[in-house]
Order: sequence, then structure tokens, then C-alpha cells
Amino acid sequence: MQTKLSLQSWRVALWGAVTFLLFSVLFWYLLDVYIKFQIGKREAFSSTPPTPFLPSIVSGAVALLLTALALAALWWLQTWRKPVALRAGFARHKGNAELCIWLLLLILLMAISPSLPEHSHIATCRCCLFTVNEACGHGPISATELPSQGSYYFSAGPGTYAGMYASGPKGLTKYGFDKFAFENIEADRTPFGWPVSGITLDAVPRESEWHIVFEPYAAGNPFVWFLGWLILQAIIGISKWWFRLNNSL
Repeated sequence: MQTKLSLQSWRVALWGAVTFLLFSVLFWYLLDVYIKFQIGKREAFSSTPPTPFLPSIVSGAVALLLTALALAALWWLQTWRKPVALRAGFARHKGNAELCIWLLLLILLMAISPSLPEHSHIATCRCCLFTVNEACGHGPISATELPSQGSYYFSAGPGTYAGMYASGPKGLTKYGFDKFAFENIEADRTPFGWPVSGITLDAVPRESEWHIVFEPYAAGNPFVWFLGWLILQAIIGISKWWFRLNNSL
């Protein structure tokens, strides 16, 4: 019984790792596609601030579907030669029902973790924003001007930066800096993710302007929840084994 429980726990952990990897790859790919779609819109007024919520939900659903299809394929390969009367159903085969419940819980935890928001309101110059300051160095005049096309999307040392804004010529300040880049604005700041806020969005109220940054450690949130899921599985598995052991005495 102990061996059977141990094998089932390892099987759940293995498929959990596969699901975690699928989710991680899909999430960052779909987030990249989503931002490029917003950036690709010709006018800033038609763009909406991208958030990790939609990519995380879609990634979770697709990862769970792919894992379920893989499980179904393995079940069919292992049972198709057996007589129908002796063939175990998918749910009863090697504890697939319990495995799917565990995987669903894992997907829910990982899909929620990158999207948990906090909110604050800040007022400062446009290029003084944490989400924008790296982009100011990618303009025609280094460190003094935002890209003139009204958008940007690039990777730098601290992370990946993207933004959309309605840029227009406003001239230079008396110190030679671009007026638009250093114009004082108010922004609603929303850091996403728990326990680490690795994705930060700054959106200007009542304007179609947003700036977002993805820091490298943002990928740690799903991994933390995956570890928590493994620990929870181990605790419940040990509890079941202890309960059955006491009942057998």
C-alpha cells in the first residue's frame, strides 16, 4: 500500500511538473503576442492597457487541455488491446480522476498568481516613471526623448519594456530636454503578481497611454505556487498513509 501511494504521488508530481512547464511557456508566449497586438494598433486611442489576466487564463486552459489529452492518449495506448470487459475507464485508470483534480488545482493557482493586482496613484514626469525611464534612452536623443513613433517594445538589462502613447512635437525645455518626455503626468500604477510583483503597469487616467515592464523574477510566481502545490500534495499523501496505517493496527 505504501509503495502504491508513493508511486501515485510521484506520478502526480511528474505530471504537475509537465503542466507547470507548459503553462510557463504558453504564458510568456501569449503575453508577448498580446502586447505586440496592442503595439501593432495604428492609433494609441484604439489600444488598451495589457494585463497578464487574459494570457494567464488562456495559458492555464490550454496547458490543462494538452495535459489531459496526453493522459488520455497514454490511457488508450495502455488499454486498447484489453477486452472491453477488463478495460478500466479513464477516470479509474491509475488514479486519473485524482490526478486531474490535482492538476486543476495547480492550474488555478498558477493562473491566478501572475494576475493578483495592487493599486496606487503617482504623479511625476513621464520619463521619471519606473516603467518608462529605460525607454527614454531609446529615443533619437539618448536619455532625453521617447521614441517618436508613439510606442516601444524592447528588452534591456532590468527587464522588458513596452508602452503606447499619443506623442506629438512639443519642443524642448530651456534645459534642452523634450517637453513631452518630461511632462508632469498622473498615472495609476498596478503591480501584478504574488508573492513577487514582477509585472508593473502604469496607465494614465482618461488617456489612451500605458507603460508596462516585466522584470526577470516575474517568472518566480508560478514556480512558488508549484512548490506550494507539491508540499500540499506531500502533506495530504503522508496524512492518508498515516490514517490507513493506524486503521490497520
